[in-house]
Amino acid sequence: MKSYLRILTLAAALGVGLFTATAADKHDHAHKATPKGGRLLDKTEPLAEFVVEKDRSVAINFYNEEMKPVAATTQAVTVIADAKSGKETLQFEKKGDALVSKTKLPEGEGYNVVVQFKQTADAKPVNLRFKLDLHTCGECKRAEYACTCDH
Repeated sequence: MKSYLRILTLAAALGVGLFTATAADKHDHAHKATPKGGRLLDKTEPLAEFVVEKDRSVAINFYNEEMKPVAATTQAVTVIADAKSGKETLQFEKKGDALVSKTKLPEGEGYNVVVQFKQTADAKPVNLRFKLDLHTCGECKRAEYACTCDH
């Protein structure tokens, strides 16, 4: 009887863990607002902002905890866009204080993007994934990939 109760308790705990993760996933696209209207990337130091420019190039801007701009130093970024036309990899170069893609994102939207962020060239990359939705959110008036709403 005790082992039956243990199994039941374990199953209930796992179920609660799965429910909690699923509930959190529903709201994981709400982000802190950034100065240039982009998406703040998690787990980056300094804080990194992903911005799709009008010409479809990508800029990675950096900020301190007070959201004041800081210059890119040793960081390295690669973006993989998984569009309908196929996967494309964007390489970056330093321009001013930011890292800017050498090429542009593929046409369209609604495809997955993986940002591989490395604090230094030798560091292990941190992979950050999100859907690239460029249409404007009706509430916060930002592109959906950078939406700050809690919907």
